[in-house]
Amino acid sequence: MLLLFPAFVSAQEVTPVLSNDYQALINADTLRLKNFWPDTINSIRLSTLIAYRDYYGFRVRDIQVQHGMLAIKPAYQKTLYLGGQFNTRLEIKRTNQTPGLQTQYVQGRLQNGSLAWRGAETGEGFSYGPNVRTLEYDGSNYAYDTNGKLVPAGTGNGQPANVYNNSIFRTAAMVSHALRIQGLYMVGGKQILNGTIRMGQSRENTFIKENRNTSHNLSASLEAVLKKINIAGTYTFLQDEFSNPNRNGFLNRVYQDALLTPVCFDNAQNANGANNQQAYSHAADNPVYLLNNNGNRYLQTHRTGSLVLERKTGLVKYKLTQSIENGYQQNREGYKAGSAWFPNGIAIGRTKNDVNYFVEGNASYDVKFRDDDFSGKVAAHYNYTSNRSAIDYDAARRYRYQRSAHDASLMYTQNFEDRYNDIEAGLHVANKIYVSNTASVNNYFLPNINAFVKKDEFLGVTDVSARFNAAYYRFNNELPVGRSFSQTSLLQYTTQDAFQFFPLTEVNGFDGLEPIQHREFTGRLELSYQNRVTLYGELFSRNTANDVFPVLENGNLVLKNVASHCNKGMELGLTVIHNSRDLYSNNTLSFFRTNNKVTDVAPGYDYMPVAGFSNVHTAIVKGAPLGSIVGSAFQRDGDNNVLIGNDGFPLVSTTPQVIGNPLPDFIMKMSNSFGWRKWYFDVQWEWKKGGQVWNGTQAVLDYYGRSATTAALRNTTGYVFAGMLQNKQPNNIPVSFYAVNQPVEFNRWTRYGHSGVAAEYIQKGDVLRLNMVSIGFKQRIRKYIQELGFTLYASNLVLYSAYKGVDPNQLLYDQPNATGLDFFNLPSLKTFGCNLSIQF
Repeated sequence: MLLLFPAFVSAQEVTPVLSNDYQALINADTLRLKNFWPDTINSIRLSTLIAYRDYYGFRVRDIQVQHGMLAIKPAYQKTLYLGGQFNTRLEIKRTNQTPGLQTQYVQGRLQNGSLAWRGAETGEGFSYGPNVRTLEYDGSNYAYDTNGKLVPAGTGNGQPANVYNNSIFRTAAMVSHALRIQGLYMVGGKQILNGTIRMGQSRENTFIKENRNTSHNLSASLEAVLKKINIAGTYTFLQDEFSNPNRNGFLNRVYQDALLTPVCFDNAQNANGANNQQAYSHAADNPVYLLNNNGNRYLQTHRTGSLVLERKTGLVKYKLTQSIENGYQQNREGYKAGSAWFPNGIAIGRTKNDVNYFVEGNASYDVKFRDDDFSGKVAAHYNYTSNRSAIDYDAARRYRYQRSAHDASLMYTQNFEDRYNDIEAGLHVANKIYVSNTASVNNYFLPNINAFVKKDEFLGVTDVSARFNAAYYRFNNELPVGRSFSQTSLLQYTTQDAFQFFPLTEVNGFDGLEPIQHREFTGRLELSYQNRVTLYGELFSRNTANDVFPVLENGNLVLKNVASHCNKGMELGLTVIHNSRDLYSNNTLSFFRTNNKVTDVAPGYDYMPVAGFSNVHTAIVKGAPLGSIVGSAFQRDGDNNVLIGNDGFPLVSTTPQVIGNPLPDFIMKMSNSFGWRKWYFDVQWEWKKGGQVWNGTQAVLDYYGRSATTAALRNTTGYVFAGMLQNKQPNNIPVSFYAVNQPVEFNRWTRYGHSGVAAEYIQKGDVLRLNMVSIGFKQRIRKYIQELGFTLYASNLVLYSAYKGVDPNQLLYDQPNATGLDFFNLPSLKTFGCNLSIQF
């Protein structure tokens, strides 16, 4: 070849000779190839091309030559997918634990040395009368009972006295339906449009008679992909309606009247008397009358619209979200004419209208390094909120609130991954600013730092990995504009005067306060074995300064920076996962312990009440847990012995004291999930150890003689209270709990007043709860229904507690900061339900 090279260089160019016969042969061969014509003349633009449209795995729309290259363009296939899901649910609800009542003794008291029945016409409130078995009816025309008056057995018509059931509770039932329809439009295998519509409704006859709740919801969303930008819009609508709001404690009052009604009085029979109602006492109400056609109503609607613009491709990513929401509440609450404390009736209309505008922007840039082990990201976040709230009480009282706040942060994240040594690490640093027109101080330095290290093959064990995470956060916040604190006015009343409570006052404003400052540290260690067994432990500490609470001043509600407090705690957890062909299980066990103490209080606000009544409440006490229970207590000497008076009964201190801590010692939770083929089973337990509750319900039931305790102990005589006499000698004075020679106001339970000595009614709040148990199956169907699911479940099924009242988790009048106070709190519910789900 080298020898012939000079000849090649000197050779002349040869022009090819083309003939029609030769070209025909070429065409025939090309057709047999079924692909395209070969370019035999070095000019593909002059050649005819043939291709089957599915040869390349897609339909061919066009073939062109661009810059000397063959461009085969696919035909974009347009596809519309439609699907959805329908759910229907039925629930039956029953009340859980309720206070123990006596059914032996009737309305009355000691009279002339013997027990006497005293009817409703006497206004008698006590149930310290004779045993119901010793009474019968006289058959007379009696306004409060069609059977007549009660008289001693043997002196009437022989019909024994009835024991009436005055419970206001019933079995509740709720039915709900939900429908979701989703559409997906794709072109050439890429999503272009994605839309979803959801709608649902529920109707419930609640566990309280004459109470019904309804709910309706509707939402729609649409997402569009325009090249590299995603645009999504959503709209949601929610409407709830209740027969009776409980903002003024109306339902608790109804419950109180029902429990205090003597066994010999029938509320149903006396609900509609000549004067609208007949109650067992002029100082009480007939709960049936209060519930029937009272004109009360609660309506709430919530509307939200949002628009999201997002770009995720490339090194720079950004997302812009803006939304506007409108919340509207309409309350009609009051008491009909003839009600105790409101003989002329009272009715108040309250409306609350909130309009909130929200804008959030996020942007990030991925930082590239020469070393692939390193990666980084710079990000910025900005959030602007505008909140407006208007509250009107029948135009007599008007409250207007507004806040504009800016929250921004700049952050950097650095990650490191050494695949050879199975080490991963990361560092996140940021600084936030918070600016608001309602805050007296703006903050521009709020640093955050978060770091983690992960190591596989921990300590040389191949299947074990470890991860350690530590974080320090500083952030500020303010109370939400428009949040109602009207329930704080309950602190003006004692437990005996609570029937007069009717909230009509809101806070004057949210301006001029320092933001609530938070400093938080967390440290977490997690060990994992084959991603099947995970053990973790976490320590945390949060210091909160300048916390804001409502204060009553000259009849006005004012927000003030009152206290600082520290919350420290720990959490331990264990998760075990098993996954085989037919069997799956996920079991978790967690232990949580916390301690929250008040570290500082503004001058003049130590022992400031937060929620409850003037005589018993939760309070801010320096050095004590936040929300400690404060109330009356027995007098004690230097050795903590109870001091006994000359009559043999304990003496009461004139100074309120910290008598209880509502915070539990710890909480343990256990969750077990099992799956076998098409079946699944879930169960969730919770054990709360410690925490104390003031059982004010028990105290008032004792006072009026309606509790089971007074029935069991009222005939006790010769009892000696443990303690010391005022002469420093051990007490040796025997007493009778219900002496025949003393007025009823001096017995064991009435002598200390309407709610007794608060410290005597502090009880343990320990509770073991079966939160949820469910069993169900899912069946896939190939044709029109993709999946059919059915679930049976029960919640709050088991409630075992040392506490003698209702569920210790229930709140006083549904108020926040009222944990640990039980004053005729409504019982919790156990729920039995079934759910049918059809996915198509």
